[in-house]
Amino acid sequence: MPKKVERICCGEPANHCQSQSLNFHLLFLDESVLTVAQMFRQNDLTLPLEKDYNKGKRHAAYRQFVRWHYGRLGVRVRKVIPSCCVWAIRDKYPDQYGQYVGFIPSRLV
Repeated sequence: MPKKVERICCGEPANHCQSQSLNFHLLFLDESVLTVAQMFRQNDLTLPLEKDYNKGKRHAAYRQFVRWHYGRLGVRVRKVIPSCCVWAIRDKYPDQYGQYVGFIPSRLV
């Protein structure tokens, strides 16, 4: 992870890492679950689906994780996702050029 703020781990021992749990794979890597999450978001916010399939799934997985781990956040409130979880999501839904934006802190903080 290029930014210092992104270099956090879930804090679990390697054999209990969040990114290796069955729940993680079901809730944040399963294509069907992410498709449903994308459809709900699209309907609620009247946004078009992301044209890049993997980018859309990555963003849905990030949103799912934040909601599960931190609960509902307010407008412009952002939280860092543990790097082990980010890499698991990126490995499943890679960018074709290997280019990722990374964590962008809120401008209000």
